[in-house]
Amino acid sequence: MNIGKIDRQVLKLYNAAKVIRKVQISSREQKYMQDTCSSLSQFSGIPLSNIQKLTKGATYDQFTLLRTLINKFNYDKFNSFEERANRIFNIYSEVKKPSVLHLNIIRKSKEPFESLEKVFSLAKDEESLQFVENLQYGELKNSKNPLKIIADLLNSKNRDRYISKTERYSSYIELHASNDDAVKKLDYLIETGKYSRFRSDAQLAVKKLFKKQRIETAMSGKSEELEKMYTKDRANFLKTLVNNYMPAKKVQNEDTKAVVLNMYGSMDKANLKLRQAIVERFKISSIKDKTAEIVEMQSLFNKIDKDSDAKSFVQKAIDKDLKIGSIKELNEVLSVTPLKKANIFFNNAKRIIERSTGKERTQALVEELENPFFESKAPKIQKARIVRMFSDRPQKEGFFSRTVKIIENKFNQFRYNRMSA
Repeated sequence: MNIGKIDRQVLKLYNAAKVIRKVQISSREQKYMQDTCSSLSQFSGIPLSNIQKLTKGATYDQFTLLRTLINKFNYDKFNSFEERANRIFNIYSEVKKPSVLHLNIIRKSKEPFESLEKVFSLAKDEESLQFVENLQYGELKNSKNPLKIIADLLNSKNRDRYISKTERYSSYIELHASNDDAVKKLDYLIETGKYSRFRSDAQLAVKKLFKKQRIETAMSGKSEELEKMYTKDRANFLKTLVNNYMPAKKVQNEDTKAVVLNMYGSMDKANLKLRQAIVERFKISSIKDKTAEIVEMQSLFNKIDKDSDAKSFVQKAIDKDLKIGSIKELNEVLSVTPLKKANIFFNNAKRIIERSTGKERTQALVEELENPFFESKAPKIQKARIVRMFSDRPQKEGFFSRTVKIIENKFNQFRYNRMSA
């Protein structure tokens, strides 16, 4: 990540402005320097004349550094005027050529000046300063003591690795930001060949997942298993599953958790797209407990993984928006339908499924697959007269539409007979 991209552009303009600046300091800059000296004198308890001697020959940028430190100063961190002054002048002496990066790091910091002093003593060039700023605004933005771990990273024998290849270690850094010995352990893992970026990425991702109360409730005690099998796609699947099929405040039993873990861990590149489409197709946000559908979902996934005809049928059902009420109902259709034939006569099967139920549907899916004009013989539910006037009028199919269906059906019969021969 490169959070400081905009600031680097500002830095270029800033440096360009210094090049073209006249040797003679403007009256405005002189006033700024004088005001900074006065503020520093009041702030530190050092006489103004002494401050002026200490800053004699300082550049405008160094005065900007001093002013930024004064503005950032927290009185509670120091016990005396002398200690205040020492900390500020230590940083002033350490940073010979202040830049926008130095100022950004100071403004972002909420830690004692001692920590800033330590970091600036270790980060001497633009690359290392950019590394510090990126961590402050990125991986360590929520850490209580980011400069501690940053200083440890800069002081490590693996410093160059951390700076040039930060993305390899960013999840570990964010995950262990509050541990005092985090960098020591990271150095050990690298030196012994035991460091795993995948493991750190997975641990961090699952930790973030469990910050969502609904997932933490549904899958409590299963974080380790989720980490071992983690991929981004599996995590997205889990979020959709929990949010749409599992009640918000109900702790799931171990059997349900086992089913979820099985589906989560068995997702791969071959079945990922269709599984996600199934979950999206049947999701209905509701307070109703739909965990029974999860068992049906596992059964469906097993069928389409083992049976290519079932997979093809379900894919067509998704693509052609088959109107069917639940995963359980789809499983029932798959269990009674001759799927090789149904895949060839899919439009006929779709018509049967959408226009019939129960025994009539079961029988028709076996005996009527070659009929493109199937109509249910079951009596229609009576409706109010005004509704029947508009919704129950017979809709006669046009000659052209019927002709197309007949031709398509003849072609499918030819295909099926050839396949069965």
